[in-house]
Amino acid sequence: MTNEKRGRDTEPITGEPSKRELERQMQRTRESLAETIGEIKDTVEQEYASAKQTVSEVLDYREQFKNEPLVWSLGALSAGFALGYTLGYAHKNSKHGKQSQLAAFADSMVDELSSVGQGLVMPALNVKIKELFGFDFSELLEDINRAKKRSRKKTPAKRKTVTAKRKPKKLASRR
Repeated sequence: MTNEKRGRDTEPITGEPSKRELERQMQRTRESLAETIGEIKDTVEQEYASAKQTVSEVLDYREQFKNEPLVWSLGALSAGFALGYTLGYAHKNSKHGKQSQLAAFADSMVDELSSVGQGLVMPALNVKIKELFGFDFSELLEDINRAKKRSRKKTPAKRKTVTAKRKPKKLASRR
């Protein structure tokens, strides 16, 4: 039997696939790739939607604060403590010698925060404290400030100078 007798749909004797068989394999591969790509696309779209929803929920800090006020308050307190401690340490070190860039930054940050606090935060805070507790918070702070100024004006006590104790003379040993 020769290739001519077998017809054009059959494989040649050499074992190589025919043109039609190769086309069928290519078509199956294309369909498989298209199906796989479609599945990947669906998965990516679902993951994107899930990530977008998660990020938008996290970025909506007001809703998160309503859900977990204690956690957010402790987080804010911790961040404030860390920032305050760092700025205070930098400020403390600047008093002992040449002012570093960190100390200069700390001083400028304290000045800026102080002006923002005095202009925006304190008036609103004072109103809320007056509503809730019935006293004027700014007056309380002024009283504390006056008390500090009075205690600073006192002259520091003189330091006593410590004299070195004399060692008793050794007695000459008797022979």
